[in-house]
Amino acid sequence: MINAAIVGLGWWGQNHVTATKGSDKIRFTRAIDLAPDNVRGFCDENGLALTDRIEDAYEDPDIDAIVLVTPHTQHADQVVAGAKAGKHILTEKPFALKKADGERAAKAMQDAGLTLGIGHNYRYGAAVWEMKKIIDAGKLGEVHHIEGNLSHQGQLGVEGWRRSREEAPTGGIVHFGAHIIDIMCWYGGPMREVYAQLESRIIENDVGSVLTKFESGATGYLGNLMTTPASFHLQVMGSEGWARANGWMDTNRLVTCFGAGKPEESGGHTEEIELEYRDIFTQLRANDENFAAACLGEEDYLFTPEEMVHTAAIHEAIAKSAERGQPTAV
Repeated sequence: MINAAIVGLGWWGQNHVTATKGSDKIRFTRAIDLAPDNVRGFCDENGLALTDRIEDAYEDPDIDAIVLVTPHTQHADQVVAGAKAGKHILTEKPFALKKADGERAAKAMQDAGLTLGIGHNYRYGAAVWEMKKIIDAGKLGEVHHIEGNLSHQGQLGVEGWRRSREEAPTGGIVHFGAHIIDIMCWYGGPMREVYAQLESRIIENDVGSVLTKFESGATGYLGNLMTTPASFHLQVMGSEGWARANGWMDTNRLVTCFGAGKPEESGGHTEEIELEYRDIFTQLRANDENFAAACLGEEDYLFTPEEMVHTAAIHEAIAKSAERGQPTAV
C-alpha cells in the first residue's frame, strides 16, 4: 500500500480519489488545490488533509507518491521537483507538450530511481486492451494502418486554463486526442512524421486531424472535434485482417475480420466480440493500482518513460506542422 497526494481536485482529480476507494494498493491521504474552499466538503468526506501549496506534498514524509492533475505546461517542473523530493509521480496526460520538457522530467525520475506514471487510463479499456492482444498475437499480420477519432462536446462553454492557447496549442488534439496518440504508438510503435491541420468552426481549433507515418512504415490518421456529440472510433488494419472498436472509450465490443489477402476469402470472416465491461472508473483504478504496484516493485508498469517522452515529441511536432502547413518530423 502506498500513500498518495492528489494535486488538483477538479472533476478528474476527484475521480482518481473515487475510483481507488477501498484499494489495497493506493490510498489518497492528502489533497492540494488552489481553491480549497471549493473542495473542502469532498476532502472531509474522503479523509483528505487539504492545503493549497504543492510543496506540502513534496515535504510530507508520509506521502510516497503524488498524482498531478494540473495544467499541462506545469507537469515537467512539478515532476522534476517531485523527483528531488523523492516522490513517485503520476501525471495526467499529456505528459508534456515539448520533447525537451519530457526528456528532463523523465531523466529526473530515472536518475532518482523513482516510478513515473501517466494518466492514460484508456489503455486499460476492454476493447483497447483486447485489440493490443490481437496485434501482439500476430492475428492481423503486419500492421499497415491505424486510425482513431475521439471527439466530444466537453470543451463547449469551458473557461480557464484548459482553453488557453498555451495549454492547448492544438485544441482537442491535446485533450482527448492525446489518448489516441498513446494508443496508436502502443499498437504501432514510434511515429516519425506528422502532417496536421486545424480549423476553428465554433471555438478555437475545434476541428483537428493528423496524418501520421510510423518508423515501421505503417501510416495512420488521428481526428478530433470538440463540438460534436461524443464519439469514438479505433481501427487497426493489417495484411491478414483488421480489428475495430466504435462507440465510446468504455466500449466492450470489438469487431474483427480475418482472412484478408486470400483470394478465396476476399471478404474475410467478420466476428463481433463482446468483452467484460470496464467503465471509466475501473480503467482509472487499474492505472493507479498498476502504478502503485510498480512503485513497490511488485509489477511492471504498462507505460515506459521512453513512450511518455515520445508522445511529448509528437505533440510538439503536431503543433509545428499545423502552424507551418507541412509535414514535420517527430
